[in-house]
Amino acid sequence: MTAERLHAHLHRSANLREGLLARAARLADLDRAFRDWLAPLGPWARHVRLANLDAERVALLTSSAAAMTPLRYRQADILAWFEAHAGARFTRLNITVRSSVTTRQPGV
Repeated sequence: MTAERLHAHLHRSANLREGLLARAARLADLDRAFRDWLAPLGPWARHVRLANLDAERVALLTSSAAAMTPLRYRQADILAWFEAHAGARFTRLNITVRSSVTTRQPGV
């Protein structure tokens, strides 16, 4: 590999890493804001996390199956919230129950 090719490869890798880090930070910020918006709706809300935004799909994780019903009931509001805060149009909400989703206690 020539020095120029190596430089180009490293430059692309750095851009990819910066892009991935920026995406992760954006998802983390959206997750925090979404949980703040969701919190007043009930105790089940603390079990919900944003997993991903992909094309027209919002993917959520929850550690409680009991959270699925109120999330489905509020699907239109949730999609509208993400459209307003993420700047994209979302038409599908996927909810997955995973017991390993961590919950954060206030003040801990």
